[in-house]
Amino acid sequence: MTINKSNPKIWPLLIGLLLFIFNPFVTYSQTYCSNQTGTDDGYYFTHWTDGGGSACMNLGADGNYSYSWSNTGNFVGGKGWSTGSSTRVIGYNAGNYSPNGNSYLTLYGWTTNPLIEYYVVESWGNWRPPGASAVGTVTSDGGTYDIYRTQRVNQPSIIGNATFYQYWSVRRSKVSTGSNHTITFANHVNAWASRGWNLGTHNYQVFATEGYQSSGSSNVSVWDNGNSGGGGGDGGGGGGGSNSIVVRARGTAGSEHINLRVGNQTIASWTLGTSMSNYTASTNSTGGIIVQFDNDDTGRDVQVDYVQVNGTIRQAENQTYNTGVWQDESCGGSNSEWLHCSGSIGFGDVATGARIASQELEPGMKEMTGDKISIFPNPANDGLFNIELHKLHGMSQLKITDVYGKTVEEVDIAGKSDAKLQMNLNTGVYLIILEGSGEKLVKKVIVD
Repeated sequence: MTINKSNPKIWPLLIGLLLFIFNPFVTYSQTYCSNQTGTDDGYYFTHWTDGGGSACMNLGADGNYSYSWSNTGNFVGGKGWSTGSSTRVIGYNAGNYSPNGNSYLTLYGWTTNPLIEYYVVESWGNWRPPGASAVGTVTSDGGTYDIYRTQRVNQPSIIGNATFYQYWSVRRSKVSTGSNHTITFANHVNAWASRGWNLGTHNYQVFATEGYQSSGSSNVSVWDNGNSGGGGGDGGGGGGGSNSIVVRARGTAGSEHINLRVGNQTIASWTLGTSMSNYTASTNSTGGIIVQFDNDDTGRDVQVDYVQVNGTIRQAENQTYNTGVWQDESCGGSNSEWLHCSGSIGFGDVATGARIASQELEPGMKEMTGDKISIFPNPANDGLFNIELHKLHGMSQLKITDVYGKTVEEVDIAGKSDAKLQMNLNTGVYLIILEGSGEKLVKKVIVD
């Protein structure tokens, strides 16, 4: 370069140019309109297009990027991580998402062995993907998602054209723009795994904008919100909070739907597989825990092994509030893992373990056979019913509680091996509890 030293006007321009080039505080943005991957400001990015129309990605600071596309074929791209994780909690904010036509805003990634393309779709344009029939749901991060599996045959992938499955979780309602949101990916991984849809070795994982035969723009920021401590396991989950609840259950048909309710609020919902699996949720809610089966049909039954509350296991067969088991030729009974009818099993209170129609056996206790006690009539009319005890030895107390565990009657039966008692109670459902000699028997009586 030849500089005319006699021209004083050129020096300010030259100095300004040099300061701009070497100023460490200047932020440079890059725009890609053709296929590109790389690292930008500590985040992995990918931009792929099939070449139709125009789709350009602009890289901003940190995890920010923006897209502008017009009459595009198919494109997808975003920022995130070169290696995905089943337990990553993804934070994002879509300051702008303005699609005109087919598009979606989604967590997006790939695994190998097996080759899987996956989506957790948060918003979309005029078409809600993937255009298939949902096979289940998962509740997570304040929303309900439908889950799907589709297959691509001889289509582009990270290893070239191949045949592979796509796993989908699609929100039922679109998220708002301009607000921070969270995706607890483990909840979706677990929901897929409960159907036998397993991920492989993670490749990249980004929060992406995708479009097909459409136009529009987006401006998105993504960040790592930490690790959920789960994922890769057997079930699905939802919510967020200080109380961890695990429901271990299965369905006989693989289409059974259950709800986890705490304090009369639905915390999480799952569609069960046929293998016994763990379904995990966390919540700040307190109160009674209910596992509810709500879509009984021919061939559908639910088996609940246990509920684990903050590390403590409560076995289903030890719970006496069960409105879905088939006992005595009708729906409703006690002390069973099974829900044959639409109904619920109560597992007590979150914080204190106080029972809701649920009397758990203490260590060393065992169930007595039911022929040691008879209750008649049951249901009882006008509040009157009889209790007959047969060949009881070592029993000390008979207690009657309501379904919330409150004692309404106590009878001393020490030294009585056979007895007949007459009771008169108000209308309601009650539990007759016998204890002694390391044994415990619980029976339900209905008073009309």
